[in-house]
Amino acid sequence: MSTDDRATQGAPPPTPGTTPAGATPRPKNKRDAGEVARLIGLAIVAGLLIAFIVENSGTVTVHFVFFTAHVSLIWALILAAVLGALLDRLVPAYRRRKRAKKAKQAQQAQKVQQGSR
Repeated sequence: MSTDDRATQGAPPPTPGTTPAGATPRPKNKRDAGEVARLIGLAIVAGLLIAFIVENSGTVTVHFVFFTAHVSLIWALILAAVLGALLDRLVPAYRRRKRAKKAKQAQQAQKVQQGSR
């Protein structure tokens, strides 16, 4: 048995929330500047979102291809935003896939051409 084991054998286990010797404990009631800035930013965004919803709660007529609907303006805006975000992700992915397929076909054609020499 080493001397380190003997020294800690009879010692009680550390209590939760305590820090090891030499470490400075962080006060639990103080927040760092970054956390305060994030909370303020979150409060501002939440306030703006609530104001946006209240200002855009009126009913509008939305004409789709096959039908017309009367919906709250906020839902029409959310639908447009979601569809825009979807297109923002799908169009570049389609282009990347198409470009990769062309490159693979060109590489295979080059291998076939080299093999026939």
